[in-house]
Amino acid sequence: MVGVNFFGNFDLASLSIWLFWAFFALLIYYLQTENMREGYPLEMEDGSPAPNQGPFPVPKPKTFHLPHGKGDVTVPSAANEAAHRRTDLALARTAVSEGFPHAPTGNPLVDGVGPASWVPRRDEPELDGHGHAKIVPMGHAKGFVVSAGRDPRGLPVQAADNEVVGRISDMWVDAPEQLVRYLEIELNSGGKRLVPMTLARIWPDRVRVRALASDSFEAIPQTKSMTTVTKLEEEKISAYVGGGWMYDADKRKFGF
Repeated sequence: MVGVNFFGNFDLASLSIWLFWAFFALLIYYLQTENMREGYPLEMEDGSPAPNQGPFPVPKPKTFHLPHGKGDVTVPSAANEAAHRRTDLALARTAVSEGFPHAPTGNPLVDGVGPASWVPRRDEPELDGHGHAKIVPMGHAKGFVVSAGRDPRGLPVQAADNEVVGRISDMWVDAPEQLVRYLEIELNSGGKRLVPMTLARIWPDRVRVRALASDSFEAIPQTKSMTTVTKLEEEKISAYVGGGWMYDADKRKFGF
């Protein structure tokens, strides 16, 4: 037979398993290096290169062509790292050595540090596959209705300290996903702010936002447009409201 005469006493099963392990090792190496395209080389807290960069080398730069005429992005690259770096953090060291937390030096919610920290994403709306803005107010989205659950529009908004800060004026939906992402609040002052849907609870007679106290709603980052929200604005809004779980905890009141 061909197998007996050609291979003789060679163990084909052993060859197969060793080829599999070699392929698996190369796959792990490839996936790990591809995972290192952003955030590498590693740095110390003061921005200097970290002495321990790990066992895997940083991959060679690769250029990605973005859809809808959004240009190109090369990673890893110094320009890409600089575009996603914040250097004006209002933080102070609490210890000389590395690894210790930094303490906020101002209002951490406004400064965007700690649990309220955000990343400088692109200041442009996220687009769907057709190049349209994904997240839009329901009032401007054709064909969208509330098919299940309570419609919160018109309900008062109760803050973490049980104060009423305004009313729900609209819902912002992720059109391709058919999912509510933000609730639009018209504050008592007349201004409008967005709050992530996941940080709000809809009751029959009100909407509760227990992450923020009433005196923190005015400082929620605003949107430049009343019909679209950019990725940078989303990052800042979510970070601000989410950070209130820690920084406004002392103002929180429990009860109904």
